[in-house]
Amino acid sequence: MPTDVIGLGALNVDLIYETDLTSLGLEAGRERVGSFEEFRDLLGFLKKKGKLRVRSGGGSAANTVYALARMGVSSGLVGKAGQDEEGDFLLQNLREAGVDTSRVARNARTGLCIVLLGRKRDRSILILPGANDSLSYSEIDIDYVNKAEFLHMSSFLGRMPFQMQRKVAAGTRAKISLDPGEPHATRGIKELSPLLERCFIVFASGREIETLTGKNYKEGARELLEYGIKIIACTLGEEGSYILSRDVELEISAVKTRVVDSTGAGDVYAAGFLAGLLKGLPLVRCARVAGRLASLSVAGYGRSSYPDAGLLRQILEEQDVK
Repeated sequence: MPTDVIGLGALNVDLIYETDLTSLGLEAGRERVGSFEEFRDLLGFLKKKGKLRVRSGGGSAANTVYALARMGVSSGLVGKAGQDEEGDFLLQNLREAGVDTSRVARNARTGLCIVLLGRKRDRSILILPGANDSLSYSEIDIDYVNKAEFLHMSSFLGRMPFQMQRKVAAGTRAKISLDPGEPHATRGIKELSPLLERCFIVFASGREIETLTGKNYKEGARELLEYGIKIIACTLGEEGSYILSRDVELEISAVKTRVVDSTGAGDVYAAGFLAGLLKGLPLVRCARVAGRLASLSVAGYGRSSYPDAGLLRQILEEQDVK
């Protein structure tokens, strides 16, 4: 049976802590890879000086298909989890939402991610990639991927899975949706171009577009369109979003909301936008639905406030009335 959206990206267990970022000398809004020793030492510190809010399933593409499945969209995931308790936890969490995890490989240790929330709800992320870094093309069921309407990719840190993504992109019949995140954006536009040239839609923050292109987000979005991408959906936090295609340029205001945890908000935004595209909605409605869903997702920690099918239906009905 064909799947509407399949995710392909890193799989992590997120440990979400509240702490003072300045005391740790960490820059808000950044994510980076850490060594096992750094991870161990930081966890030791956080057990004394931080507050663990939640252990949650994570990984950008995994978050997006999790949200899509909860909204009633047929969703699957391709990736790699460890042969351990953390891997069991991740896959069970996804299956409970309705995500097909039958093509997730299992080996080594599951990826871990420490998410640090500061006093102003800003965040810094430290990643221990684990099994993600060893995901190879030979472990991908390309026939399964080809049956999807959209293949939604997010970043890996390792070289091997990045090369795998480029090979998958070159051969798949699915429409490619890409959320490069900071790891892929820092690779630079030349290295990322084989992926960009195959993309139907790119989801990226303003800073990621600026990092990738060396230009402000509007000029950078126009440059990205030259790679043949149909739609650029640029998220701008409290400033809303900027949508660009060959025929449409939109600036969408943000929905004001109280932020508890912004982790994964961009992933829910991508889920809402893709759900809109699957329903054949115009770009302006896709963007408004996505923004509304993302604003609701930040009301709780981790995936606890992700939308469901009833909420998506309600938002669509509200827009119809307007």
